[in-house]
Amino acid sequence: MAKSNKNTKSSSKKKSLGLRIFIVVVAALLAVGVVIIPIRSSIRSSAEESGVSITVQSFETGKLADAVSEAADGTDYNFIKNAAVLSGTLNADDFAVFASIPNLEILELAGTDTEDGIIPENALTSKNQLSFVSLPKNTVEIGSGAFSANRKLVKIVMPDSVTRIGDHAFASCEALENFPISEKVEYIGEGAFQDCKAITEFVIPYGITEIYPDTFSKCGFESISIGPNVKKIGAGVFADCNALKTIYAYPEEAPTLDSDVFRNVSADIHCYPDSEESYQSWKLQNMTVTGDLTGEYTVPEGAAPEADVSETVSDTKADETDGESVEAEITETEVTEAETEPMTTEAAPASAEVSESSGSISVGVVIVIVIMAMIIAVLATILVMNSKKNKQ
Repeated sequence: MAKSNKNTKSSSKKKSLGLRIFIVVVAALLAVGVVIIPIRSSIRSSAEESGVSITVQSFETGKLADAVSEAADGTDYNFIKNAAVLSGTLNADDFAVFASIPNLEILELAGTDTEDGIIPENALTSKNQLSFVSLPKNTVEIGSGAFSANRKLVKIVMPDSVTRIGDHAFASCEALENFPISEKVEYIGEGAFQDCKAITEFVIPYGITEIYPDTFSKCGFESISIGPNVKKIGAGVFADCNALKTIYAYPEEAPTLDSDVFRNVSADIHCYPDSEESYQSWKLQNMTVTGDLTGEYTVPEGAAPEADVSETVSDTKADETDGESVEAEITETEVTEAETEPMTTEAAPASAEVSESSGSISVGVVIVIVIMAMIIAVLATILVMNSKKNKQ
């Protein structure tokens, strides 16, 4: 009987020892998880912040997806922030490829052509991070909604070959600071620049004869120049442009106005002395008309730049390699295959330091840690109960 009790106690001790070892192992795994997971999260976060640049030297029309995949060389598309296509002709399917790069910030297309000279409708709409675009060198028409709702788009570079800007082409591009309008533009569609709050001045090109409804409504204009050939201004064109204070009207005969053209606008209208009488119809509430305009209509310097692909991208985030910031530039030499050094497809260094700002732990990780802690607590309780039982 004594021998049996002895064996029972020995067996209990072995079970207790085994349970203790198991708890120690689980606790060690928990500790390792608490340390390693934030580090991996930090490294991933660092890679996402610095981003990756890819370059496509050339491609076959309609097959840009394959060329981008090859240039990425297995890199997660979520990390790609800068993309350059140096040559080739883009069609609608090729433009759609950029939608598969969710965090794209800088897109350089100045060395390419676009099919029939047209940027397709809704080509690059609602790209949440896009801040800079250079357009293909043969662009003639920008399709409807092509760049709408790109709320972080600050700058766009386009050739002076552009003649048509489609309906809502740049609507809700709230950060767009200036627009390189060409003197050759003959058509600006309805709502084309609606809600572009960062543009402070604009020149209606010489070739425009009609401004369509809501084209500039809710813009941040402080001043605007109306080209000499404008005959009609549609409903709500300048409605809710609350900062608009100065209007230079170059037509010799006041264009006809539809309803609510100057709703919630208080501005001074400057016209030629001989035209002042015809502009009295514009003298609405909080609007004044002054016949003090002199000189011929001209496009102010900077409103229609002659430079195209030679412009430099500045104040934009670029790829970081070995801790140094690489400034993305577009020059005439960079958009030719022979003289261009391709961008590298490198992620941020894996040795990125863990910082308080980048070492965040996801909700899923927290849940795992809580579950593991609960398991340890249960096992510890069982161990204590077994220990008391053995003593008894």
